[in-house]
Amino acid sequence: MLIQNINLSTLPSVYLADKDSLPTCAAIYFVSDSKGQILYIGRTVNLFKRWREHHRFKQLKRFNRKDCVSISWLTCSNNLSILSSLENEFIQRYKPPLNWTKVVVPVRKLTPVETALQQSLQQIAKLNAMILGFNPISGEDPPTVHLVYPVYGRRGVSGSIRSILCTSNKKVSALKWKEYHTEPKSFGKFGYWQTKYNGIQIDLSPFPSLVDFMHNATHKSVAGIEFMAFSHSQLEQLLEDVPALKEDIPSLEALEHDPIPIERVDNSQLNKRKNKDVIKVEPWEELEPMAEGEAREMTRQFLDVDGVEVEVCTNGNGKHFVRHNVYWWIVYQEKNPDPERYNIIQSLQSSVNKLPTIRWSGYRFRLETIIFSEDDVEVESILLPLAMFEDLIKDKSRLSGSLAAEIQSGEYKSKQYNSASINLCGWLQQNTLISLLQSSNR
Repeated sequence: MLIQNINLSTLPSVYLADKDSLPTCAAIYFVSDSKGQILYIGRTVNLFKRWREHHRFKQLKRFNRKDCVSISWLTCSNNLSILSSLENEFIQRYKPPLNWTKVVVPVRKLTPVETALQQSLQQIAKLNAMILGFNPISGEDPPTVHLVYPVYGRRGVSGSIRSILCTSNKKVSALKWKEYHTEPKSFGKFGYWQTKYNGIQIDLSPFPSLVDFMHNATHKSVAGIEFMAFSHSQLEQLLEDVPALKEDIPSLEALEHDPIPIERVDNSQLNKRKNKDVIKVEPWEELEPMAEGEAREMTRQFLDVDGVEVEVCTNGNGKHFVRHNVYWWIVYQEKNPDPERYNIIQSLQSSVNKLPTIRWSGYRFRLETIIFSEDDVEVESILLPLAMFEDLIKDKSRLSGSLAAEIQSGEYKSKQYNSASINLCGWLQQNTLISLLQSSNR
């Protein structure tokens, strides 16, 4: 059976709400939304029984509240080997997003594959990655765009790259990045990544001395995202100087035209799409847990707010956080509290639960190792999203009645004899720390 010859729109179908009318045949079934996007593909020897108590039903029922979900099916032999083979072929062809998620994970948003690709590429481009070239003939592999990212010393930006792509992989999308090779920790633990879109493979790998090529680089686009790119002369010289590269990628050539010509989503839509078919995402995005023994690479800057020093950490995705040490120092005037002795995680969870909002409900605090790349400082801390830190400091329930009223009125003025937490609480009633970060980055 040639699956490319099968027109899914002509298959019999029923709405999700009418699943009890499904036949009892063996089939490959397709769950789709009203626009025809395939959400899930499965196989069964009895379609009716399979959907009587399907493990994805609650997930799909959630989508059905916003969109009209339907089940279509292709009647097949009840031979399990044939069914399994066909299911795998269809999944590889259509890459339905729910086939890549755990059933226990509540799915609030489907990210179109084009959006996921552009979001990840845009963040990679900000890390001074470059287009090395394009290989139209890759043997058994599809045509490949080769991207390279800079190596600065032993660390480079590998940690930021890994954070970006792991975060992208957490999205409910057909696009997935695979780390197919990782250098040993003694060599910097640099990652090599690949993804595919529409028959084109994108390869991302570390490149020592990349900064030497940036000055005379040209600019080209991949999937509508602009990158610095090796010029014809730069690539020719590189292939001449590094014969091993020519042996590894014999047909490598400078990129001329975008091999993935999809329309560029504007910057405001890349991070916040307002399409009617997209369910609103939660207001915070949890950090990907780090592997055992691995550190999270971040940058930091120090803000002075009415004499209160606040350290703000930033990850590779541009998300801002405050370490628990800073929060504890401002609120309790104690530096570097021991997380176990003071039950820091439980204390933070209790403080968050007392806030007059459910915004942070479900947030999981983790103690992890953090490396600040600019000064190679390594610390162990619990990260609080910047907005959460502001909510905790602004909470007036711990203040006396008259002081809380003064702060609430907006008439509070910083006083030298008041604590750092009170002065910062007053300042945050009319201001945000993000505004200081934006002004300092201009």
